[in-house]
Amino acid sequence: MPLLVKVNLAADWAARGMTYETALATLNTMMAAGGLAGGVLVSIWGGARRRRVVVLLLTMALGGVAQVGLGFMPGLYLAGAAAFLISFCGPMSNAHSQAIWQGQVPREAQGRVFAVRRVMAQGLHPLGQVLAGWLAARLDPGVGLALLGGVITLVSGAQLLNQQVMRVEDRAYVEGLASRAEA
Repeated sequence: MPLLVKVNLAADWAARGMTYETALATLNTMMAAGGLAGGVLVSIWGGARRRRVVVLLLTMALGGVAQVGLGFMPGLYLAGAAAFLISFCGPMSNAHSQAIWQGQVPREAQGRVFAVRRVMAQGLHPLGQVLAGWLAARLDPGVGLALLGGVITLVSGAQLLNQQVMRVEDRAYVEGLASRAEA
């Protein structure tokens, strides 16, 4: 975000009489508001009861599309709207992902499984930061962000065609896969 504001959005915020710090704070505030709104909505709604994997993948893909848009937005407020949408999708996808995991992992194994899952997720976060920085240094901050958003969109969208992923909530199917793998 700092590079995006400093490089790609500089003309817009300067024309508005803002400082770099004000522009970055504005963008970060809009992003935080999106996360808050998404969290409140999924808390009130409670999330999907069936076909959670569809909601998970669609919100991930939508967040990826918004990230592509964020990378190419010419103005601070349009970029803020895209940032809002990215963060709005986060709680939606996270809530549905967690619900799927809780439904499929036996209670007695949840602590260990969720700990490993969290370590893997947090362990990959720095890799994303390095990749984003590397892309921004070699290309353009907006283009690098858009490319990574495109990857998110393509991978998430492709999983909608993956029958194994689409059946992840079907306990009998998953247990059948596990028993075949043990044999």
